[in-house]
Amino acid sequence: MRKRLPIRRSRAATFSRFAGVVAIPVVVIGALLHRGGHIDSTALFAILAVGFALALVAVAAGVGALAAVWRDGARGTGAAIRGLFFGLIALSPAIVVAGAAIYYPRLTDVSTDLETPPKLALSKGDTKPGGHLRPQVQRAAYPDIVPRRFPVGTAQLYRAVEQVIKERGWTIAAHLAPAMNDDPAAIQIETHSLVLGFVDDVTVRILPDPIGARLDIRSASRTGAHDLGVNARRIRDLLASVDAVLTEAYGITEVQESDTAPVEVLPDDFDKPAEPEIPVPGDKPQSGDPAVSG
Repeated sequence: MRKRLPIRRSRAATFSRFAGVVAIPVVVIGALLHRGGHIDSTALFAILAVGFALALVAVAAGVGALAAVWRDGARGTGAAIRGLFFGLIALSPAIVVAGAAIYYPRLTDVSTDLETPPKLALSKGDTKPGGHLRPQVQRAAYPDIVPRRFPVGTAQLYRAVEQVIKERGWTIAAHLAPAMNDDPAAIQIETHSLVLGFVDDVTVRILPDPIGARLDIRSASRTGAHDLGVNARRIRDLLASVDAVLTEAYGITEVQESDTAPVEVLPDDFDKPAEPEIPVPGDKPQSGDPAVSG
């Protein structure tokens, strides 16, 4: 009777499958918890680091297991392939982010007006407006993001912007509506990223212009050292949507770009509630006043 030699099973393959299976829920749960507001960004990054580390281990162990199977004839091909597959799925967000970080310029703040940019909303706990504009980098990367001029009044442009904001479900943090058709206006908005729920600040500024009204938009990320092109895409999308609304409402088909300075500036405290005006009594007439003596 022949003696059958035991066939060794690759432990690396089993470990690869285990690490890959665990990595996916770790990444997903972390994203959902942050999206729901249950954890802050620091906790999210810690959870994602654990998930991505497990995914890397799964990929590395899977590759090693496949090499051992090929070299020694050990069992575990299926487990190694599953570990590789699950590990790559868990790593896919990190791969996408890394690719975007390489492709897009390193910016966290983008504005159509780089000389006198619109004021950002104050984040909770901040003592000064956030945002870090890099004019030279932005001009080289996004030459199309400049102020826009529309042949309508500021009130019409304000209503168009307000309609676009409501359609997107964005939160208006503060606003200054124009009292007259040629008054300046502004809207400060808070937006959340689709997947992880990061909060970004957006300010829309509308000023009177010789053509009609001038529109400036500034979008800035509160979290991270790279916006991955999100702020530029948001500004472009908002400009295109406002243009579409104006075209439908007023038949405007041409949007003119502007590189001139604003003709008016908004008050720094426009986002604060206005104090009621107290009437000042007039001077009491004196007996020697001609209007009285006559």
